[in-house]
Amino acid sequence: MRRTFLAAALAATVTIAIASISALEARAAEVGAPELMQAATALGQQYDTIYNSRNAAGMAALYAADGILVLGGPVIRGADNLKPYYQSRFDAGASDHATRIAEVHALGSDGAYAVGQFSVMAPTPDGGKHEVKGNLGIVYRHTAEGWRLAMVTASVPPAPPPK
Repeated sequence: MRRTFLAAALAATVTIAIASISALEARAAEVGAPELMQAATALGQQYDTIYNSRNAAGMAALYAADGILVLGGPVIRGADNLKPYYQSRFDAGASDHATRIAEVHALGSDGAYAVGQFSVMAPTPDGGKHEVKGNLGIVYRHTAEGWRLAMVTASVPPAPPPK
């Protein structure tokens, strides 16, 4: 009798697990790849347009309320910190930002992540500018306001050694 109970409990657990996986797969299928790529590309274009117009408040508004930016220094969290970060970049002379989304993947019906590249003209210590290119990892969250940046992380490959 105990074995029958254990077998029934195991069968029920397996059935629930399979149903849960099927529900997650169905939820992920609700957000199709073409729609996600369109949303990610549109957000990338908005990012570039707002960045290149030097609008720090606009940049912060692209993020979810608890959105974060992960670069080489401290993690920047929320609009109260994102706005001054972007303003400092603009004040330093950063410009000509360009984003290219290479791939996007669903995380259920209200989330996604993307991989892409960026380029930006960054200030140099002598007052000039140089182009910086790197990779992006972006996590998106669908909010009441639409798709927002939940997390942006960027990496820049090391410079090649001098010849």
